[in-house]
Amino acid sequence: MALYQWMTCCRAIALSVLILGCSLLHVAVLAGAEEKPAFKLEASTYTFSPGPEFQFEFQSRLIQAVPGDVLILKAGRYDLHSGLNLVTDNVTIRGEGHEKTVLSFKHQTDGSFGLLASGDNLVLENFAVEDTSHNAIKVLGAENVTFRGVRTEWTGGPKTTNGAYGLYPVQCKNVLIENCVAIGAADAGIYVGQSTDVVVRNSRAEANVAGIEIENTVNADVYENVVTGNTGGLLVFDLPGLPQKNGRQVRLFRNRIFKNNLANFAPEGNMVASVPAGTGILVMATDEVEIFENTIRDNRSFNVSVVSFLIFGKKMKDPNYDPYPEGVSIHDNKIQGGGMDPDGELGLILKSLVGTPLPEIVYDGVIDSRKLVDGKIPAEKSLRISNNGDVRFLNIDFGNLTPVNIATGKYQPETDASSFTGALPALNPVVLQPHGKPEPTKNKALQIYYDAPPKLSELGLFQGNGATQEPVNDVIPYELLTTLFTDYTSKHRFVRLPAGEKIRFQESGVLEFPVGSMLVKTFSYLKDQRDPGAGERLLETRVEFLKESGWYGYSYIWNEEQTDAELSLGGGEIDVSWIHTDGQVRSTRHLVPNANQCISCHSQNEKYVPLGPVAANLNRKNHYADGEENQLAYLTRKGLLQGTPALKEITKLPEFSEPRSGTVDQRVRAYLAVNCAHCHSPGGNARTTGLDLRFSQEDPARWGVWKNPVAAGRGSGGRSYDIVPGAPEKSILMHRLQSSDLAARMPNIGNRVIHQEAVDLIGQWISEMPVERSGSETP
Repeated sequence: MALYQWMTCCRAIALSVLILGCSLLHVAVLAGAEEKPAFKLEASTYTFSPGPEFQFEFQSRLIQAVPGDVLILKAGRYDLHSGLNLVTDNVTIRGEGHEKTVLSFKHQTDGSFGLLASGDNLVLENFAVEDTSHNAIKVLGAENVTFRGVRTEWTGGPKTTNGAYGLYPVQCKNVLIENCVAIGAADAGIYVGQSTDVVVRNSRAEANVAGIEIENTVNADVYENVVTGNTGGLLVFDLPGLPQKNGRQVRLFRNRIFKNNLANFAPEGNMVASVPAGTGILVMATDEVEIFENTIRDNRSFNVSVVSFLIFGKKMKDPNYDPYPEGVSIHDNKIQGGGMDPDGELGLILKSLVGTPLPEIVYDGVIDSRKLVDGKIPAEKSLRISNNGDVRFLNIDFGNLTPVNIATGKYQPETDASSFTGALPALNPVVLQPHGKPEPTKNKALQIYYDAPPKLSELGLFQGNGATQEPVNDVIPYELLTTLFTDYTSKHRFVRLPAGEKIRFQESGVLEFPVGSMLVKTFSYLKDQRDPGAGERLLETRVEFLKESGWYGYSYIWNEEQTDAELSLGGGEIDVSWIHTDGQVRSTRHLVPNANQCISCHSQNEKYVPLGPVAANLNRKNHYADGEENQLAYLTRKGLLQGTPALKEITKLPEFSEPRSGTVDQRVRAYLAVNCAHCHSPGGNARTTGLDLRFSQEDPARWGVWKNPVAAGRGSGGRSYDIVPGAPEKSILMHRLQSSDLAARMPNIGNRVIHQEAVDLIGQWISEMPVERSGSETP
């Protein structure tokens, strides 16, 4: 789309947001009236139909949404090119049936997901999401979430290039998934991760790698589902290195789990890529699991298997992780058929040792020797089997399954189930709580958006029309030592403080700005990066305001004449070209994020925070009208920063592009901290991965060394660990920095051009890491 068309569309979106649709009742301000109508927060019902403007109209409404809103999607096919974002509580999105209302992302060009939501009391029902680049519907950190009658599907059949997860609530509480359908996911069709109090019922999972997966989750009921035609049917996993670990109290009952014999099509490196085709139920490293009253049949490898994490042969660098499944009860199931054609290395070994069909219940026999009492695992921590009919049992005794023991005849798998016969106390049912009532006063962002001036010039930040980016007297420029890479754009940064107010110094985190502060950043491209004097093209100016209720941010897009910029809460794209430092002409489409995308990157512990102005990254010189001076010293001397210690006592972040500023390790860690840690940190939106890239993180396992990927999908690039010391070519981190694939590239916003300088230095960093030599733990 040409820039003019984008600008026209963005102007329309901005105006519609300022009006706030039906919530404001009037459009007098746009019709020539002198005053805006009174601002109101009123929940309403909005109806949408397919059409060329749906993407922008619907995302605009998601930005405007107030608690209690109901968004109706009429029957039809909706073609979308970008992922949708929702952050408001108490919103319902409702279609007319998952076969009638279809959101198609087949031609997706931006964002790796279909819908990303984080609001509490969310209801999604009666529509389908098809062919997303990565995950179909992800709900992060929400309480009270309902998926009802939703279908997710990759319509081209099972392919490694399909997205990873269909329905994907993660770190959520009080989750209901019912009457849903999940088809074609290259990881899990229905995936519940790191959540608490979950019910999955009356749903169907078919042609996925994993049909239904419950991972690192506490208190889940999975019942009356149909799970067939997947690689693995129903998986209950617990993985190391995640914020919530040691899942437990999971009940699987009255499910039909049959003919899950699909060849594994997961991208290599992902945990589910190790799941043998023909797996019915697989419990791995999870405690207190009750499996009962299920019909399980004709799964060609293992109908029911209970194993430790150790059986997968993965490195484990998490001292707080328990890799052993304990307190697993299997009773009153109907299990038949299957085991005739076991898959995978283990399946072939067992076939050669015990023949086929393999027994209906298989246990790896790996136990935690530290918990033995009189040489035995206590009953409450053991595996217990009862009333499953005439089924056979196999204890693999995996700890003794070695080539030497096999060759010498010392390995003898156990087929006698008598020591495992018995019952454990029944687990308690999950009791879900009703959704909370709307609280309109919680959505303060709408008032801020409503008050935003339509034109950047109305903020009075620059001399003249702002084309030169020369600030007025009370607007102070600043620079950073290591900056966020955004496709080789140049950036002009400024801060404006309210009159008479001061910033308070903080050693860590963003400086403490006074209410009323404004942070400003303009993105531009130098026409010729070899010659800054040749001029630049201004693209957008992002403005962050600090109000009593917190920080808020939005963008203004510069017009082609470079005389002003207009508010664009709905975001946009701008075609740009420039002469690069190598003399070659380059081009891209610059993404202007919508207001909800801004929140996804700027969220820390569910609060909007600025990213750049931390003391360590500001601790550098800058040019001012009265000469060159350290920025922190300048602000302190001007009476604008208080509590500043001596400069020599303030940490200084290494400068990524300056070799003299630190070691390769320090410079790379600084780069990852600035470019990645806003999400990959304990309070960021990628916290569920367990990857912590803050500069202060000292544990290599936490910032990726020998760390298994989580929810990576094809973003793993066929690699098994985030960082493999000495082997950048085996490290997922390198793949994600170099990839142009929507489902793999990182960061996933503002990163359409590969940052080659970062790729080179980070590759050197990994290459120079000491290589571990620890027996079987080599890559």
